[in-house]
Amino acid sequence: MAEAVVTSVLEEALRQASERIAKKITEGKRLTSTDVIILLLDQMNKRMEIMNESLNKRIDDLSASLNKRIDDTNRRIDDLNNSLNKRIDDTNKRIDEINKRIDEIKEDLKLLHQEVSSVKSDVIALMREYWRREMYWRSLV
Repeated sequence: MAEAVVTSVLEEALRQASERIAKKITEGKRLTSTDVIILLLDQMNKRMEIMNESLNKRIDDLSASLNKRIDDTNRRIDDLNNSLNKRIDDTNKRIDEINKRIDEIKEDLKLLHQEVSSVKSDVIALMREYWRREMYWRSLV
């Protein structure tokens, strides 16, 4: 803040001094070495202002270009993120479907086991009955 005040005060002093020197020149008066130095300082100040404006413009252009590239990169990252999230969601749906199918197969296997156990019990009962009859007929013979 203080630098800005000092700079503006110095610029104003150079401007006023340059105007006085310009009057001297128009009146045809001779310039002192101080007057020449002030004119040189004024010219240097103007060139520095032009360079400063040019640098500021280049910085602004670079900043805009960089911001555009950052935005493009962020957009690409967002697109990749959305794509990855979709693939994860699809994979999760497939996993859920597979888990559901596994549960159905477990239930079918459980029912099948019960049926096999029932058939086994029936076969054992039939075999017992068969052997009882067989033993009965053998005892008669």
